[in-house]
Amino acid sequence: MSVTALTNSFAAIDLGSNSFHMVVAEPEGSSIRIIDGLRVPVRLGAGLDSEKRLKKQTRERALDALGQFAERLRGVPIRQVRVVGTNTLRRAKNSNDFMDEAQAILGKRIEIISGREEARLIFSAVSHAAPDPDAQRLVMDIGGGSTEIIIGKGYQPQLLESINMGCVSYTNKYLTDKKIRASDIKKASTEAQVELTPIARAYIDLGWSEATGCSGTIKAVSRIIEELGLGDSNITRESLKELINTIDKAGSVEKLNLQSISSDRTAVITGGIAILHALMKTLKIQSLKPSPVALREGLIFDMVGKAEHIDIQSQTLRNLEARYGTDTQQSVRVVSAATHFFHQVKKDWGLDEENDLAELTWAAQLHEIGKAVAHTQYHKHGAYIVENSDLIGFSMAEQKNLALLVRFHRRKIDVSAFDVLQKTERLRVAKLLSILRLAVLVHRGRHSVNLEQFKLKVKENQLSVAVDKEWLEENPLTSAELQAEADRLQMMNFKLKTIES
Repeated sequence: MSVTALTNSFAAIDLGSNSFHMVVAEPEGSSIRIIDGLRVPVRLGAGLDSEKRLKKQTRERALDALGQFAERLRGVPIRQVRVVGTNTLRRAKNSNDFMDEAQAILGKRIEIISGREEARLIFSAVSHAAPDPDAQRLVMDIGGGSTEIIIGKGYQPQLLESINMGCVSYTNKYLTDKKIRASDIKKASTEAQVELTPIARAYIDLGWSEATGCSGTIKAVSRIIEELGLGDSNITRESLKELINTIDKAGSVEKLNLQSISSDRTAVITGGIAILHALMKTLKIQSLKPSPVALREGLIFDMVGKAEHIDIQSQTLRNLEARYGTDTQQSVRVVSAATHFFHQVKKDWGLDEENDLAELTWAAQLHEIGKAVAHTQYHKHGAYIVENSDLIGFSMAEQKNLALLVRFHRRKIDVSAFDVLQKTERLRVAKLLSILRLAVLVHRGRHSVNLEQFKLKVKENQLSVAVDKEWLEENPLTSAELQAEADRLQMMNFKLKTIES
């Protein structure tokens, strides 16, 4: 039986280092209403072997969790679903293999996002959920493998940092003994303070009017403090100190027999407490208010914003173009040609207008950005800029794809460079690259061209371009370039055929 799509529903899946989370929500005024939520404790961060590869058992546990999520996704429009991976998938050397399997289950590409992008989305969630969205606030999130710290005002972050320390990694590294002492937690806290010291002054100088914490660790600490009668839901330095002393007297968190947190959270909470202690001490935080929202709600707000044409990605690219002084007129010409060609081949090549066309036009916008460094080898300079810039709003995969498209929009193609992509991605990106290269080629003269005279047809990996014979005779450079392009695309096992019409 088919399921009718709930067109107003959005779903976000966060493949975290400790747990996998999923929320389903609907827009409600300027906010969202949560319809459903799922959490599965996968412990991905603890499932890396000595070579930083996901262990088989961990992968199986993770894929089982995604099978549960896939069932709940039925009825949610696929374009209104986002799936992101964070710290552990950023570090895992075999993450591409896992993502191929995950995509097959979910029917949606997995985005591995950078730490700074994760921080931006977390801040967006907290700001949208806050009673006073215009306040200057400090937001922190202690995850399984990383900690994000943000200061911003309204919906605009001003300082963003992601640090490689999380409740899973710190518990496994510093707090594995069965008997836990206050001195053990404080020793782990000292290590975290060392990591925080280089950034602390910038945060303290900028300042904030309220401090908010989100994620499982901070919400769990808040509940524990309330359950033990050490304070209210707000975490203070004094209540956190009393909690550490209480754990010391009991000998472990397990011996406290807590009802407010799950057993899987109990196993990693001490590492999170150590990091929280370090944050409050280093940043001189007296009181921290827990927030009910986190990364996944940030993803929902981001999708709803795009549906309302609030596009952070477009703004990021405009900023990048302005910073490097790109020739916007030429970019517009190439974008126009790439879009025109895309629509001629999208059906036969099975390309997605929403995602694939967006990626193609981004690359067309940025293809000459490397000229800010030097004209010689500018495509290589451009790829470096794109790959290594903080592109707010972009996943790491999108940034990697963009860098490849910019790098190989001209001259020879090094096929081995595409080995970094998931298997399912390679052919898709190759198709986009062939379109981009053709769009750049026909505008080499840097003037407007009548695009209607170019008729494209594709079949599997063959691309045919029908062009008016008289026009080709009047434009010998383009004619020669089309012939040369056939040899270049052959390196990707693509056949280009120019037909005089």
